[in-house]
Amino acid sequence: MGLLGGADDLERFLTRSCYLSIGSGPACWALMIFLIGDGGWRFSFLLSAVLPLVAAYLGVRAKREIRTGMSATAFGLAFASVPLMLGLAYLEGA
Repeated sequence: MGLLGGADDLERFLTRSCYLSIGSGPACWALMIFLIGDGGWRFSFLLSAVLPLVAAYLGVRAKREIRTGMSATAFGLAFASVPLMLGLAYLEGA
């Protein structure tokens, strides 16, 4: 089970997934602030504030409890939050 580099070590997978889910928080918040300044407030931006926090919590908890499924879920939430937020913002604007 590798992630970004083909490492087959469980500890590396959990660590990288945890760091990527934690790093998604500041990235989503910066994007949210930029989009609020550019186009105004939208309710879909709440996803950008909430989903990265949930992903970070799941990532840290999965690393602590050594759960690969929870770690993959955290990575998936962190990865999918930006496209989901932008898609909902597009639908709100239409």
